[in-house]
Amino acid sequence: MPAAVAARSAALLRGGMSSAQAVRSVGEEIQRPETRDLIAEVDRGTSVGAALSRLDGPEWRVLGAAWLLAEESGAALAPALDRIAAALNSISEANRRRSVLLAGPKMTATLVGWLPLASIAVSFLLGFNPFPLFITPIGALLLVTGLVLQLIGVRWSAALTGRVEREDRVAGLECELMWVALAGGAPPGLALRRVADAVSETRAEWVTFDSLRAGRPLSRVLEVSAEAGVPASAMLLDEATQIRARGQAAIEREAERLGIRILFPLASCQLPAFIAVGVLPVVFTLLGDVLPR
Repeated sequence: MPAAVAARSAALLRGGMSSAQAVRSVGEEIQRPETRDLIAEVDRGTSVGAALSRLDGPEWRVLGAAWLLAEESGAALAPALDRIAAALNSISEANRRRSVLLAGPKMTATLVGWLPLASIAVSFLLGFNPFPLFITPIGALLLVTGLVLQLIGVRWSAALTGRVEREDRVAGLECELMWVALAGGAPPGLALRRVADAVSETRAEWVTFDSLRAGRPLSRVLEVSAEAGVPASAMLLDEATQIRARGQAAIEREAERLGIRILFPLASCQLPAFIAVGVLPVVFTLLGDVLPR
């Protein structure tokens, strides 16, 4: 939704509305708790950039940083919002691709997770009742071992999957914020300080202060621009696009590798749990003479 707010606000700003008018109009169109909170903050006299930064979610804070930076630097606000909207939309596209890649490993983990219970049901269908065995010392040991292994395997699989699913961020935003600051006519040094101030004021965690330091892609673009004597704007946007593409490729690689990593908890925990709960009780029931009486 922050992407939609940014894109629609940009269109209204081009139509001649002020920032506050544009936000109110978008809030009336998109009836959500966040937009109602945004309108309430603006009605209390808070600037739009500061109001956006007070909403819950890193996307809102990034949008607030860009809005605040454009207002303070004197840059055209609509193009800045268009660029941020496109950057935020990239999250949805990346999530769709990642969901496709994660579907196989998650389904595998789910199916294997149900194997111990399914094996007990199959035992009943085949005429074997494993519950009398489970009250014997050997059966109780098998049951406890299987349950512990199953729990470990489920948690391990969930941790591996969750680590990939939590990678939701937009990379390269520092370059786009710098592009906004330079669009206002400020020299690179002042523009960089304005970016740092905007990030700090809005708590935009997707833009780290480390990314603004020397030796990082942003500073290298500025150095190359100064040496070549050409404007840095186009180079910054190109660098932001490349950083974002590399970041999304890395997330997709992690999702693909999950298909291999998920085999470790399955093989070392959940399949042994299936054997302990579903296979060995049937074997011991058939060989009842080896059990203590």
